[in-house]
Amino acid sequence: MAKILVITDGAYGYRIQGTVNSFGKKNEFMGICKIDRPTDFIVDEIELPNEVVDKFKEADVLLLYTQHPDNTYEVCRTAKEKNPNVVIIVATWGGEGQKKELSKFDAICPDEMCLLDEKDAGDLINKYPKLKEFLEEFGTPKVEVYIKDNKVEDVKVIRSSICGSTLFMAKSMKGLDARDIEDLSKKSAMMIQRYPCVAGKIKIFRKECKKQKALGIHKEAVLNGIKTE
Repeated sequence: MAKILVITDGAYGYRIQGTVNSFGKKNEFMGICKIDRPTDFIVDEIELPNEVVDKFKEADVLLLYTQHPDNTYEVCRTAKEKNPNVVIIVATWGGEGQKKELSKFDAICPDEMCLLDEKDAGDLINKYPKLKEFLEEFGTPKVEVYIKDNKVEDVKVIRSSICGSTLFMAKSMKGLDARDIEDLSKKSAMMIQRYPCVAGKIKIFRKECKKQKALGIHKEAVLNGIKTE
């Protein structure tokens, strides 16, 4: 059982508790800690609360939704100092320079959290066993779509995006017309539009539409998961 701890300095990361608690079998939600976000972009020193640092020692997977780069760096540095085996996944990295800087902590910086898979993990999946447990349930969506009499009879989620959008889509798909599989996959993915997806909003320096990628990856999951009797 991998214990997941979320660190945020803003409005993001709060949906993870509901997703992990409702879907996780191999992962357990440990808690979410909000730390102060400096008002200045460049600061001399970041002091993390002792109660937050103590939780680093217990966590198996650390999910960072810290938007201030100095917060992100200090959380990664301190977490690795206190717990060398902790897996660090940074949802809010702000550019290739920061990504390279955080790599010395073995921090994984996915393009978006719903695009996180074994490819992003690379060799780290062998170094950190708890990362494998995390990716078995959360990351790039995987579903099985069961079709009967040209309608979606059931959808089984194998792996969900950590925000919960995959679970939302799966629940909404039941009963949809499945005579045209391509059309079904498009309509299913478009349901993400009704989910409060924040893809792209939490990246500091990016302008491209990441939400479109989230739709595309869910469409692909549906196409790959079709099961017919």
